[in-house]
Amino acid sequence: MKCSFCEQPLTCKRCGQPFRPRQRETLAAIYQPDMQLACPECQAVLTCKWCSYVYGDPDAVEETD
Repeated sequence: MKCSFCEQPLTCKRCGQPFRPRQRETLAAIYQPDMQLACPECQAVLTCKWCSYVYGDPDAVEETD
């Protein structure tokens, strides 16, 4: 699955695992910018490893260290 913002493979920034939605509702929610999504592996708010887009806050990009 690709990030809806940068189109790189969607990978969780926190745990480094590829995002694989387990439910159909999660798959649909990924295209809704106001829907907060959690990584199914680590349960953190899903943030793209490549562009730092935060799924659940349409204006947020996580600050890099």
